[in-house]
Parts: sequence; C-alpha cells; structure tokens
Amino acid sequence: MGIVDSRPFHRDEARWIHRAEYVAELANPLGSYWDESTWIERGGSLDERYRLRAQPPLGSYVMGFGLLAQGRDLDTNGFWIMDEDNVQNAAQGNVPSSGDLTAARRTTAIISALTVTVVYFIGARLTNRIGGVVAALFLLFHPLVNLYAAFAGSDMLLVLLVALAAMAAYRLADRPSWPRAVLLGFLLGLGGSAKLSPLGIAIPLALLGGLIILLRVTGRSPRKLVVGQPSLAFGLQLLSAPFVAGATLIASYPYLWRAPIEHTREMFAFRTTGMDLQASIWEHVAVDSPVEALRRVEARLGDEFTLVGRLGDTGDAGILELGLAAIGLLIVGWLALRRGIVSGHGLALIVLGGQAAITIVGMGADWARYHLPILLLVAVCIGVAVGQGWEIAGQAMRSLRERPETGVTSARRGQGRSSTTPSMEHSGTRPEST
Repeated sequence: MGIVDSRPFHRDEARWIHRAEYVAELANPLGSYWDESTWIERGGSLDERYRLRAQPPLGSYVMGFGLLAQGRDLDTNGFWIMDEDNVQNAAQGNVPSSGDLTAARRTTAIISALTVTVVYFIGARLTNRIGGVVAALFLLFHPLVNLYAAFAGSDMLLVLLVALAAMAAYRLADRPSWPRAVLLGFLLGLGGSAKLSPLGIAIPLALLGGLIILLRVTGRSPRKLVVGQPSLAFGLQLLSAPFVAGATLIASYPYLWRAPIEHTREMFAFRTTGMDLQASIWEHVAVDSPVEALRRVEARLGDEFTLVGRLGDTGDAGILELGLAAIGLLIVGWLALRRGIVSGHGLALIVLGGQAAITIVGMGADWARYHLPILLLVAVCIGVAVGQGWEIAGQAMRSLRERPETGVTSARRGQGRSSTTPSMEHSGTRPEST
C-alpha cells in the first residue's frame, strides 16, 4: 500500500471524501438534503449551490461504504471551496484527516485490483489465457493506472463498471436470457451513476436490438448479424438496455426522484458547462474537436504515459503500444464481423469501443484521468493482438513438428508393404501401390 501513503494530497480527493456523507443521507431519500433548493438558498460558490447536479452519486456511495468498512465514520471534512487556496480551506476544516484519506485511497486501490482481474477475463474470452494475462499485466503496471489506482475518486470505478459491462455483454451473446440482459443494463446504469457517459453505450445496443426485431418482423434473414439466427427475444433484450440503465440511474440518486427527466437533463448540461469552464480557465487543456482529442490521446498514451517508458528513455517507442493496440482492434473487429455483430466479440467491442468513442467525442478538456476508459480499450486490444499472435505461432510450431513425423511414418509404411521397395528419401520415387 505504499502508493496509498506516499502520493501528495489532491484537492479533488477532499470533495469525494466529503460526499461520503451521501451514504448516511440515504436513510432519508425524500429529505431536504436531496432538494437542490436547500443548497441554493444557503448560497456560496457555484459548485456549492449546485453540488447535487455536479456529480452523479455512485462514487460517493463507494467512498462512504469504503470508509465504514475500514472502521471510519461518515463525519469527514467540509466542502472544499475551489475558489480558495489550501490554507483557507484548511482553516475551515475542509482538508480530510490522514485516516480518512488513507481509507478512501485503499477503497480505490481495491477497485483497481478488481478491474485488473476483470480485464484478464475479458482478454481470455476474446482470445486465450495469454491474451488475458497480457491485457491484465499491461493495465496493472501502466503508469496512468498507477497514478489513479489509489486516488480517492470515481475514475477507476468507471473503468471497472465499463469492464464489467463488457463481460456481461459477451456473456449475454453466449447465452441470451432476460437475467443477463437486465444485468447488462444494470451495469451500464451503475456506470452512469458513476460518470454519466456509460449511459450512451446503451443506445447502439438498443439500435442493434431494434434491427433484429425489424428483420424478424419483416421475415428477412438476420444471418449477417450473427452466426445462427438471433431470436426476437434477443432483440427485445438488447432493446431494453437504455430503459434498464436509465431506471438504475434514477433509482440510485434521490436527487432525481422529484423530476427525473428534468434533473437528469440538468446534470448533463452542468457537466457540459463545467467542461467548457475548465477549458476557458486552463487553455492548455482545452480540446476544440474530436480530431484534437485524438491527438491528445496519442500524446497522453503514446508519449506521456507509456508502459515502455517505465523502462527508461525509450524515445518514441511508446507509440508502439498504440500501434499494437490498433492491430488488436482490427483483429477484434474482424472476429466480430466473422462471427456476427451480436456475437460476444461484437457486443464487447460495442461496450469498450463505445465508451472510448464517447470519451473522445465529449472531451472538452484534456485531463489525464479522462483517458482511463480509452486505456481500458487499449489494454484489451493489446491482449488480443498478443494472444492471437501466440495462437498463430503455436499453430505454426505444431505444423513444423508434424511435417517430419508424417514423412517418417509414410516411409515406414512403405517399407512394411514391400521389403524390396527403395526408400523415398533415397530413390526420390513414390512407393508402388499394392
């Protein structure tokens, strides 16, 4: 746990630890705490007044339960004022105690360990165990993950939930059923309750389900979607994803209960405004377009944060990681097309690739933690590339071993038919048939 105790305190951690009190307030979900007018009337800075719409709640719940599980209570620090410096916030009691900070970081460290485990299973399912091990080790030792693996926040929680959703998606494709479909929607809803963006993944899944239903109703063959015949029930199961996800988000957050649609829309609007505000304050992190976001991804994951970079001064060698990931992405895409879009490979790719695409399109400011969901896709794709390479190399080695054995066997059989027949190796002729 050295990484838990050694890293310097970050002010964002104070916010997440403060919101651990959400767990206590869940006992009274209809109380004034969850009414935004309560905080607006108290005044203060913009983020003080609109704290409820500023962040979805799951990360705060996890912080609270993590503190309780480690013998801490929910009476933590005050609300950190971003407009004031560390000295002023410390004077107001807004700095978390060392015990609370350590417990919160340990909670995130456990989440990070679970994420690595899930990534192993994804890689192993999409290729083989070698691919799973490589994907898990890449994520485990990657410097960007090491930076946030013990950060008291919700970024690694988002990565875990997206990874779990990908695993649930391929299990649904393996054996479609309503419990598995509900689990997939539930995990996407929990992801939305952590960072909102995973809700968008449910849309392409629903569109795919709608297409299956349309083809079934019109009597056309949906074989190009999958090897076999996807049923009407499977189409309905995929179509249910956004409804289950949305219901999960609303059920998880008492703030949304009073006006679910309006308050959800306000949360998305506030997050967008916050991204724009960050870009205007810190111009060096401003991202103008998805094309610029792709350049930032290349800079972050191909230069600044690379696994090979931990080995020393490697120049531009870090870009090889993205190159290998691109090869893996092509392999997954090819396998998905070969086996069908609604195969395990296809649905897993929709979840992982969808989250990465949403992150890139919605990136208005370039903070390192925003690249974690993209890194998840990179890790899995690198595992797929190595796993498939290992499999191809193994097949080639087996073929080389079998060739000489086949020749020896044929020669011995020829000798057994006729003692006067010369060996093929010496005569260069084929033995006569008997």
